[in-house]
Amino acid sequence: MNQYLQRAQQMAAEIVENRRYIHSHAGVGFDVGDTVDRIMSQLAEAGIQGEVCGQAGVVVTLGKPGKTILLRGDIDALPMPEQSGLPFASQNGAMHACGHDFHASMLLAAAKLLKERESELCGTVKLMFQPAEEKLAGAKDMVEHGVLENPHVDAAFAMHIATGNDQTSIGSVKFTKGPSHASGDSFRIIVQGKGCHGASSYQGVDAVNVAAHIVVALNEIPAREVPADELSIVTVGVFHGGSACNIIADTATIEGTIRALSPENREFLIRRVQEVAEGIAKTFRASITLEHPTGGTPPSINDPALCDEMLPFIQDIVPADKIIVTANEPSLGSEDFAYVSTKVPAMMISLGAGSTAEGFHYALHSPFVTPDEGCLPVGAALYAHCATEWLRAHQD
Repeated sequence: MNQYLQRAQQMAAEIVENRRYIHSHAGVGFDVGDTVDRIMSQLAEAGIQGEVCGQAGVVVTLGKPGKTILLRGDIDALPMPEQSGLPFASQNGAMHACGHDFHASMLLAAAKLLKERESELCGTVKLMFQPAEEKLAGAKDMVEHGVLENPHVDAAFAMHIATGNDQTSIGSVKFTKGPSHASGDSFRIIVQGKGCHGASSYQGVDAVNVAAHIVVALNEIPAREVPADELSIVTVGVFHGGSACNIIADTATIEGTIRALSPENREFLIRRVQEVAEGIAKTFRASITLEHPTGGTPPSINDPALCDEMLPFIQDIVPADKIIVTANEPSLGSEDFAYVSTKVPAMMISLGAGSTAEGFHYALHSPFVTPDEGCLPVGAALYAHCATEWLRAHQD
């Protein structure tokens, strides 16, 4: 058995304990103080120095001068009440429904594994504990605060658990070469019309009607203006307008998201959403204000050469029959790991945490999801082993 996997299995109870603490102290966005405190205290107990990076990130640097590989784990939760029924469920209105408690505890365990064998490292491992992934803001913040420098990062590796389908058996691995996740850009369109009595609609400009026409037209952009083989999405998920049935509303608001798999298509879709909304508003004698609340994130790319290089290292930990490799089969979900993958060769894998055949029927982002903790030692070992072997292959 691989030495890192064997050691991680010996640490299983500790990894589970950290995961459950982080789970029960869920924090949203950059408000992850309890989680950061837990990470820092656990690092200190192992003789590892953690440093604050940006608003709420933590960085650990291990090894010696040479090439540098970055390992990333996100640590924030979702702003949703938990309904899992777990004895350690969060009670504060937030929930680790996306598995970031798993990522944080696995990366924390990897830090300890690497520290125990630090003298054997053929370069530098930088560990990135990242907040605010769900807001698509944390990676950007840490990159802007220098996480990829001092020392300069040459490659990056991340993972995300998955559950609730037929390809997510416990401890399995799946990844795709090329684009792995779509860009993610939110938009808010505020329509300004003119209110009046519902019986005299000609005296006003119906903001609800204008907003409805905008929603229909936005759906046509990916359907009629983008090639069918270039997956893209424009989704409207929020529509607010009006106050009474007999009043023509003077304002209405719609909110949505834009997803694309290339920087060029992302730019096109963002531009067309604004052009279409402005054009329809003008047609109906209204006006709009368009906002992008989150700032967005570019597409995330799995570097094909790095994927080929990492595959044998992954196979040292995970049996070949539990590894699925695809090409150009991206998720239209978004990942702000893109702020790393657009700057250095990077790779993100999916780590199985329970399949439907194993009785796990809830996917991530469900308030009922309960991923299996059996994958935790596997993930910790994957982090540590892939970093160690990549450095060995790239030593000066």
